[in-house]
Amino acid sequence: MTVGGTPASPDRGTPASPDRGAQASPDRGAQAERTRLAWRRTALAMTVVTVLAVRLALHSGITPVRAASLIAACGVWVFFLIVAQRRIWSLAQPPSASVRSPALTAVSCLAMAVVGGTLAVDLWSLPLWR
Repeated sequence: MTVGGTPASPDRGTPASPDRGAQASPDRGAQAERTRLAWRRTALAMTVVTVLAVRLALHSGITPVRAASLIAACGVWVFFLIVAQRRIWSLAQPPSASVRSPALTAVSCLAMAVVGGTLAVDLWSLPLWR
């Protein structure tokens, strides 16, 4: 609905102010807290994936490929924890000093996917998949 050619506010039918979005200031503290919690959840998920990969590899016996995969999984996990912690610490800094690490996060996630793929190919012949 429009009033006098300007869009009406949905609550009262009065004209909406053109700079209505500029009046509300974003809560920077809540945004930083949500981001910190998201990094913690992601680090927890990466920890669970690493523990499950180690459990799966140890359950079926150690071979050189599985040992290399375990070492790689643990290395990727530590790398990701460092990246996540750097990002969490940077949230406490002023915005100009924050560390941007999406590339490092993508690299660690892809590396963990490669480790998981290697374990899946190595363990495919075992009866636990069927």
